[in-house]
Amino acid sequence: MGKLIIFAPIIFTALILFINYYRRKSKNGGENLTLVSFIFPGMVVFAVSSLFFCLVALSSSSIISFLFEPKYEALVIEYVNTESDSGDKSITTVVEFKDSHNQTIKKPLNYSTSDPVEIGKTIKIGYEDGDRSVTNLSFGTQKLIIFIVALFLFILSLAMVWIVLYSLGKDYSIIFKIGGGFLMYLVFPAAMLFFIGAMSWVIWEYFQGRRDDMPIWALGVCSLFVTLLIPAFLGYMKLLFSKEKSIKISKKRISK
Repeated sequence: MGKLIIFAPIIFTALILFINYYRRKSKNGGENLTLVSFIFPGMVVFAVSSLFFCLVALSSSSIISFLFEPKYEALVIEYVNTESDSGDKSITTVVEFKDSHNQTIKKPLNYSTSDPVEIGKTIKIGYEDGDRSVTNLSFGTQKLIIFIVALFLFILSLAMVWIVLYSLGKDYSIIFKIGGGFLMYLVFPAAMLFFIGAMSWVIWEYFQGRRDDMPIWALGVCSLFVTLLIPAFLGYMKLLFSKEKSIKISKKRISK
């Protein structure tokens, strides 16, 4: 997987730059193109493809572990706090289990997070002899990570397809339609629901006495935003479906 992350973006970037160079040279009647004009596009393509192949490797490692690696039931026993070079803190979950030789092994999971698996919980893991870490195969315990990876993988997949279509000189309007539909029908409604739910939860906690230390002005701000967001969300959904209905009606009229 490490070789895929390193070499795949380099090969993809070189291929895209070669296609762009050949296409632009043929379009300009064989005139020479400067190397400087390809530096910034090359950096962008390399950055996008590096993130894409990194997420592909991350996702495929979990799939490979699920399909081929020996599986064990492991008990979450402790956490290890880790800190990155930028100062961001995260938690690595440590599990304990017995392998095929009936030996008790203590290993960390292969990822760190701010929302670790609860201590005392039993999860399914993938592990081969000699691995430094284990793979969490209880996907229900990592919903947030799966959602974030899937979201960024979808966005980066659209970007990769756009790069290929643009380099080949093909029509890429479908990418903007998919991206626009994704934002309009999923991201915006989900974000509005998230803020409504979060602020409603804060208000509920306050009146239950569990957040009575919260300033009254903060409670007022949360109440104001909830009051505004609920009709805004309903109006937005009505606008979306009425727009979709009008498009269908106009298509029927055109077909007649």
